[in-house]
Amino acid sequence: MIAPEATTMTTAQEDFGLPLIHENQEKTKHLTWFDLLILTVILWGGSIYSSTVSYIALVQGTAAAEDNLAFSAADNYRALAMQAGLLLLALLYLRLRRFDFTVWTVRISLKAVASGILIFLASALLFDIYSLLAFPLFSGFPFPEPMGAFYGDETVSTMAYALLNGIYEELYFLGICLSVKPQHVKWAVPFSLLVRISFHTYQGMMFALGIGLLFGGFLFLLYRRSEDKNLLPFFIAHAMGDIFGLGIMAYLWA
Repeated sequence: MIAPEATTMTTAQEDFGLPLIHENQEKTKHLTWFDLLILTVILWGGSIYSSTVSYIALVQGTAAAEDNLAFSAADNYRALAMQAGLLLLALLYLRLRRFDFTVWTVRISLKAVASGILIFLASALLFDIYSLLAFPLFSGFPFPEPMGAFYGDETVSTMAYALLNGIYEELYFLGICLSVKPQHVKWAVPFSLLVRISFHTYQGMMFALGIGLLFGGFLFLLYRRSEDKNLLPFFIAHAMGDIFGLGIMAYLWA
């Protein structure tokens, strides 16, 4: 005999398009749109809100872009703890959904490290070209000007946060967002690019669009063309971008 509570839960799961969860059920390899929305709220809800508020302040002239890019050691450790907690919460949600984590490949090797460095260099050069071409256009719009590197002085807290942030972001964009069924990738990718833009607006619209569309799209194309689908190189490339800034021309000219 089925308890009324169980019947209610079953009906709710069917309404949201979620597969029913039983103890002996096979693990799911594909996430639904509802899963993607829940995980987006968990991982990025707060960041999207705070970035939007900061961007509005930039447009209104009540805040400076430099202030939004100034991070103290305390800020870094606070963000590190927050992201660690949110990541654990997201992984717990996936665990409850019986998601098959083996669909993600994270393999440590010299090739992966070298690939990560090359991806960073290619992304940085691509972003430099974008900045040179886009700056004249965006300078005439009511958007704050783009900034350079995320951090001026490297500290232990900066590097620690950057390493986690590289995993945190690319696990969502390349791992979670691409874990939908193949026929749904066509809308999951634009959605992921929009999310990537939305929590970078505090740096200025030009920079947010460059990170979201150019950097995000470039990583997506590289990941889709990779044979082993190893996420580690993309974690490394993103972390390097956070530490050194998404650009290399300034270092060469210096």
